[in-house]
Formats: sequence, structure tokens, C-alpha cells
Amino acid sequence: MSNASEETPAAPTDPAALLPLFERAFNNRDLDQLERLYEPDALLILAPGTVLTGDERRSRSREEQHFLPIKVAVRHQYVTGDIALVINDYVHEGTGPDGTPLRIEGTAVDVLRRGADGAWRCVISNPAGLGTAGPTAP
Repeated sequence: MSNASEETPAAPTDPAALLPLFERAFNNRDLDQLERLYEPDALLILAPGTVLTGDERRSRSREEQHFLPIKVAVRHQYVTGDIALVINDYVHEGTGPDGTPLRIEGTAVDVLRRGADGAWRCVISNPAGLGTAGPTAP
């Protein structure tokens, strides 16, 4: 029996494959696989003016991961050379820590880059996109 990380490529060779890998790793709570989908110096934009990178990004991602199941759908993808801009809609839906139903949805904007190994990884992750993502009533 193998684990999900052994069955899943560390990072995709097609930018369109990154979000399905992200969704699978997130829903499986596979933090190591999630990290392999990001470049080491990737930026995580929590809100306008709140940008994390490096160890701070990695620590914050692990500490604040609510792990409500996620569904991700690519809205638009634009690729030029080794850079891709991916605009995607996401929905987290499940039970919050206090037992009440919780739904978080938004439109994220992510920038991916193809590395020397041919794999695409996220260099900028902006879950709130240009809007304000947050909890809503189910």
C-alpha cells in the first residue's frame, strides 16, 4: 500500500494540473505535498498589504489551515513561456470549530512558474484575489 504522495507527482508538468493536485493534497491534509506545489520563496497574500514568504509563509500555512474540504475550479488560465496566471473559484464547506456549518468561497489569483525541472509551482498565491473572501451562511 502506498501513500498519496507516492501516487501523486510532486509538481505538475502542465500548469492546468496544479490546482487539482492542490485540491487533492489539501483535502487529504498532505502538508508535505502542498508545500511541494510552491517555490521555496513563494508569496502568500493574506490581505492587501499582508504578504508572507519563506518560513513565515510555511509556518502560517500549517498553523492556520482550517482544513474545511475545498473544491477548486479554474476560471481562466493564461500562459506565456514559463509563467502562468491562474484565476480560480474555490469553495470550502464543512463544519466550523464550534460545530456550526461554515462556507468560505472566493476567487483566487495565482501566479505559477515552470522550473528548470519542467515542473510548475506557485510563486504567488492570492486566495482573496481582488475581492474579499470570507465565511458566508450556508
